[in-house]
Amino acid sequence: MMNKHPGDGRPPRGPRSVRGSQTVRGTQPSPRVLRTEVGGVELITRPMTVGDAEAVREMHERCSPESLRFRYFGPVPRLSDRVIALFTNPAKGATFVTYIAGGERVVAMSNLMDLAAGEAELAFLVEDEWQGRGLGRMLLQHLLSVAPSRRIHELTATVYAGNHRMLALFKAAGAVVPRAAGAVLDLRVPLDGDPLDAYEPCR
Repeated sequence: MMNKHPGDGRPPRGPRSVRGSQTVRGTQPSPRVLRTEVGGVELITRPMTVGDAEAVREMHERCSPESLRFRYFGPVPRLSDRVIALFTNPAKGATFVTYIAGGERVVAMSNLMDLAAGEAELAFLVEDEWQGRGLGRMLLQHLLSVAPSRRIHELTATVYAGNHRMLALFKAAGAVVPRAAGAVLDLRVPLDGDPLDAYEPCR
């Protein structure tokens, strides 16, 4: 099983749309940049850059120990420059930050990290106060839409068996759940699965 801890240089494991993309002056809209609205607050999701490092670290510090454990499967130190470099290296995968429009506060981070040719692992971390509001659903849809542009044909995700909210989200996307029971489940997520329209976030 893949190492899940940031800090060793390897990838950690595992609303309403306002516009499908954000238009950058002088260019065509990028499918990787999204604007969404959650609870009346406009959020922007775009590729992470090295300049986002401090905001991403601060978001991790605001997350509860349980949220961090569900994302990283163990204690999480302050993200090192090495991990930030990994997250922002397009040769290793694609990482996105979601922040409040008009500000710099990051409220979520989503990852599509390459494992092998045509294979990647997806994961995301949503700040506690933004959980249960449909943001995770939007981030999963976003990662599924980005995957084909990276020539990915197989997606996996690792989830705690007790993380019922995340399991419900992945099942709604058509994820294949292994029959063998265990504390940690390795899921296969189809790229042509359900668009999650019927999914209702847990409250």
